[in-house]
Amino acid sequence: MKEILGRLSGDDKKGLLVAALGVMILVALAMVVVRVTSSPENDYNRQTLCNKNLSRSTHHVFIVDVSDALSDYQKRFLRRHISGVLERAQINDRFTLFVLDEKYQGLSESVVDVCKPESADAISALTANRTFVERLYLERFERPLEQAIAAVVSAGDQDMSPIYEALSDVAALDRLDGHAQEVQLTIVSDMIQHSRAGSVFSSGSAAIDNLPLINLRRARTTVLWLDREKYRQYQTSELQRSWQDYLASVSRFEQIERVRD
Repeated sequence: MKEILGRLSGDDKKGLLVAALGVMILVALAMVVVRVTSSPENDYNRQTLCNKNLSRSTHHVFIVDVSDALSDYQKRFLRRHISGVLERAQINDRFTLFVLDEKYQGLSESVVDVCKPESADAISALTANRTFVERLYLERFERPLEQAIAAVVSAGDQDMSPIYEALSDVAALDRLDGHAQEVQLTIVSDMIQHSRAGSVFSSGSAAIDNLPLINLRRARTTVLWLDREKYRQYQTSELQRSWQDYLASVSRFEQIERVRD
């Protein structure tokens, strides 16, 4: 080898050195590409953006009652509320939005079901494609969620209000993410139960007191109670206490927040 190298000119030796360095760089880049593409952070579902290899702090489940249209104030309130939850959520937290649907006599199919990807703001431009991440966040997460909220709040005026059936479906159909450490269930409704299981219109708060128990023990439950002028005679303090007692018996009940009409 020394004899061969000895016969080479200076330019030939420089050429060999450059070629060797080039091979080393290509090998190093290949190792980086393999490491990056096979890392757990990049193993996410292309439809939901959920990553099964990363921890998930919270599954945020929203059930929106569209049996009556929301007022303009309630629409704005709901958008602000969900935007706040979204902003505070951690990477890979899951968001699932359902509606109370008389067609299903309970819970609808999910209107949106996505996990929060890493935003472009959290990505260093030196280590990732910021434009790609920004587009992914906007087009596959933020925009679909906003469109789903807009579609939900514009619906309304159904004859049935199957609140109990929707909650029962959440438990029976296993809609709570077993991968999540916590489940936050938010019910957006006037809480006027009206279905075969019971009706506030005919039985008042007793309709809630007599509902069968279900198992939502994993869920921390909050109610955004939509006040409605036309239901003032039914949205009594007794009805609120009945819902508090019922939800506390089947879940980890947190609070009822009244939202004006």
